[in-house]
Amino acid sequence: MKINIYLLLLCLSSVVLANTNTEIQSLLKKSDDYLAKRQDLKAREYADKITKLSTNVNIPTILDASILNNLGNILTVEAYYATAIKKYNKALKLAAKNHILAGRILINMAYANYYNQNFKDAIKNLYAAQQQFKLKSSNTYAKAFGFIGVGKLALELNDTKLAYQSLILAKNLGNSTLMSYSYGFLGRLYEIKQRYVEALSLTRRAIFMEQSPEILFRWQWQLGRIFNRLGKTHEAIKVYKQAEHSLQKIRKPLMIGYRNTIKSFRERIGIIYFELADLLLRQKRFREAIDVIEDFKSVELEDYFDSYCSFVTQENLLDLDMDSNVGIIYPIILSNRIEILLITSDNNIQSFVIPVTAIELKDKVNDFRLELETKNQGDYLNYAQILYRWLIVPLSNQIANLDTLIVVPDGVLRTIPFAALHDGKQFLISKYAIVTMPNLMITNSKFQSKNNNIFLAGLSEAVQNFPALSSVSREVKAINRLYKNVTLLLNRQFTVKNFSSALKTNSYSIIHIAAHGQFKSQPDQTFLVAYDNKIQLNQLEALIKLNKRRQQPLELLTLSACQTAVGDDQAALGLAGVAIKAGARSALASLWLIDDEATTTLMIKFYQQLQKLPKAKALQAAQLSLLHGKYKHPLYWAPFLMIGAFD
Repeated sequence: MKINIYLLLLCLSSVVLANTNTEIQSLLKKSDDYLAKRQDLKAREYADKITKLSTNVNIPTILDASILNNLGNILTVEAYYATAIKKYNKALKLAAKNHILAGRILINMAYANYYNQNFKDAIKNLYAAQQQFKLKSSNTYAKAFGFIGVGKLALELNDTKLAYQSLILAKNLGNSTLMSYSYGFLGRLYEIKQRYVEALSLTRRAIFMEQSPEILFRWQWQLGRIFNRLGKTHEAIKVYKQAEHSLQKIRKPLMIGYRNTIKSFRERIGIIYFELADLLLRQKRFREAIDVIEDFKSVELEDYFDSYCSFVTQENLLDLDMDSNVGIIYPIILSNRIEILLITSDNNIQSFVIPVTAIELKDKVNDFRLELETKNQGDYLNYAQILYRWLIVPLSNQIANLDTLIVVPDGVLRTIPFAALHDGKQFLISKYAIVTMPNLMITNSKFQSKNNNIFLAGLSEAVQNFPALSSVSREVKAINRLYKNVTLLLNRQFTVKNFSSALKTNSYSIIHIAAHGQFKSQPDQTFLVAYDNKIQLNQLEALIKLNKRRQQPLELLTLSACQTAVGDDQAALGLAGVAIKAGARSALASLWLIDDEATTTLMIKFYQQLQKLPKAKALQAAQLSLLHGKYKHPLYWAPFLMIGAFD
């Protein structure tokens, strides 16, 4: 019997008795499930329903304890740690005679204290949890996993004695899966102590006793780290690749099990890919390193959208013939350095090592983004020049004869416009047309739509507590005059129903939406604003996606008034990914909401230029027209990104 460690360990679900209120049990399960999927708002919604229902129903004490445990879990995810601990304490009193549930509550309480940096209290909770599991007489899975849960967090808290005791107790219960966990975490303990020979032996035992990829990837990753520490690079790469292969088999389960963890998907899972890429880069195996990071970017997109990405036909840029005037800048952010790979038309890959840590880069990027969104000339320019020196100067000789740069930003670099980097004399956009891509996959590279149907939707009036965008009417009407076959929905006409109907019944080459919108880390909080309601991310994707009537992809999706939060690279990932995921060849979108009139001026100029220039160069021309005019500050022109195909 295989049990998902994330679901059983990290947020130990409620135990309910038979013959209790089935409706409450159902709601409790839904709340737990949504919490596991990181949808804490939905989890809270069901928890509130449970609270209302349980006040009028006589329920067993153990079920009441389970409800309080669930509330504590939600509060922990919401970072209300002190309140969560109060709920856990109440639950603990009610579960006093159920040693398994009491132990699980104590582990959850330990996590709340751990995240609140109350480490002594967290350790006390774990010792108490260990005692609860010891009191259970029968050798059950729940008891064994309880010991493993104690041991796992004890390792994080550096209490190796408690970790060792708990893991030995779990191992002695005898099941092969349990022994795999026990040997694996014992191997981790010895790895922490830098006793790599013992760690190697124990980790190999863990792998030998378990074939489930949900568990294997953890021990394969651990074995790779140990080989690396022992200086056995070839063996380390081989095992890291095995871990990556195991991860490919369990993508969907990785999207759940986030309860009782504040680490992002990148921090929990991405580290495996980046450690492998690091080893490959040190061996000058650049294409292999790129392939590994591309695999991660694909998984990361799936995680963001909480589904497998069903892309339309796509091709890897590295497998295509690139123009000699185009170069790809592919930064890989590692903990101790940035490694920038430059790919040119002959598929030559050159590496440039920048001795800047990930933390240093994040600080400068976030400061740059903050200052860009103000109008103070001097403040942003210093950061623009620092980032230019880090990210562009090392490549300057190799890109001197190019006119277009494709940037595949990673992590925090997704939150800033490369166009605004500055060499001390001019902005990067003055030298190059710049394209942004979430990964190296491009939709239908050889296809350009000959369909000239254009869909325009605009909202200039103030609705749903969003302010008016007074220049939007001028924007969509000006674009309307540039094209012949146009469907225009403005203000009261731009309803969700009319929007849906137009996209369902017609095939368009360009969809232009000039309305408020926001992209956040959680897709369910990402939307566009129509006159009567919001258009959620999944609705937009479904409507844009190729349907049975449409035999060709959408050429361009323009979102002219969207925004992402400062430092929120997950939101920027969604901004870049949504159109591509939906099957659009290209998207034009902004990182932040800017002056209404400036946006309209840029958009009109862009569509004028688009009639005679490729997309990326049309955007460059539009941005330069603002740069040399009234709106010269990059606040106004820099946030607009051309994402995807640029022809």
